[in-house]
Amino acid sequence: MMNLPKLDDLIDEQMTAFEQPFDQHMFVVGPPGSGKTALAVLRARQASNEGKRVVLVTKNRMLAALAKQQLEGIRCVTMNAYVSTEYMRLDRGYIPELRRYVYDWDRVCADFAEDGAKAPCDHLIVDEGQNLPAGFFRWAIAFGGGFLTVFADENQTTNDEHASLSDIRAAGLPAPIRLTRNHRNTPEIARVAEHFHRAEHAIPAIAVRPRSGDIPELIAVADWDALATRIAYRFQNQAGSIGVIVGRKDDTDVLRANLLALLPGGRVDAYTSNSEPGQEDAILTYEPGITVLTDKAVIGLEFDAVFLQGVQDALPCRTLAQFRQMYMLCARAKHMLTVVNGVTPLSKAQIDALPPPNLLTR
Repeated sequence: MMNLPKLDDLIDEQMTAFEQPFDQHMFVVGPPGSGKTALAVLRARQASNEGKRVVLVTKNRMLAALAKQQLEGIRCVTMNAYVSTEYMRLDRGYIPELRRYVYDWDRVCADFAEDGAKAPCDHLIVDEGQNLPAGFFRWAIAFGGGFLTVFADENQTTNDEHASLSDIRAAGLPAPIRLTRNHRNTPEIARVAEHFHRAEHAIPAIAVRPRSGDIPELIAVADWDALATRIAYRFQNQAGSIGVIVGRKDDTDVLRANLLALLPGGRVDAYTSNSEPGQEDAILTYEPGITVLTDKAVIGLEFDAVFLQGVQDALPCRTLAQFRQMYMLCARAKHMLTVVNGVTPLSKAQIDALPPPNLLTR
């Protein structure tokens, strides 16, 4: 299960967010490791204990499943599932789309307004809000919940249809409460992530954990067998939770098969957006074992150790989106980060785009 902090362990900026009343909107922004998902879960639990009808919404199924594992009796769903289900209640057929999975938010809001639809919950909590479309927040303020709590970090945007912090505020959210401390990464890992940090309005978070002495590493592997051997060796010697981030969906099954052959009886899970609905509910990412995911499925998650293989498409970083992708991926690791050169070798330009050897050993 997710290691939620006790209320006594929250620092002042986190407690400020936690203690906000539930009869008003709240907007919280913070970097990786600042406690956004933990606060979303704690807020949902507290609101439910006070008799509120609560729904927690996020972008992907894996993060929704993680929240569900913590929140018995509280609805935790993806944005698509939440909005499309509520639209079907209008008895107007399928939700209008501009293209597949891209909703026509003007029509959606107009239809809800015409039908006089009421909010299906008292408090709607949104995690990783930067990865949801701006139109969703216009809908959510009016029809999604009585009041909203939104957690976001614009520097971790991972998809094209996203909302800026300005978009979220323009929907009717107040000025944000800002979280500034990184409680997840060691300083060594934080420095690697910061190499890719690009932001006009925010400096990198302050890593509050002590130095570990373990410098993140770049390793070369020739094939999936070699990578599986390295991962299995790490697990057999130090256990813990290991996240392996690959670039292509088909690669998850290939690597999982290799790992299962090396670790019979061990927990080795694989997940992509193509996985069967409900499969994510059985994956306990915080338990000892290995989870193989794609880069798009890992947002909001964290692991004791991360093997980052899926960097081909992001390096060398030429766009803000690519910098944000690498920043987010590196920040998934708590204690150990290994960047993988292979199975397809990185080019010299891609290797040169990585942090220097004093931050990422070769």
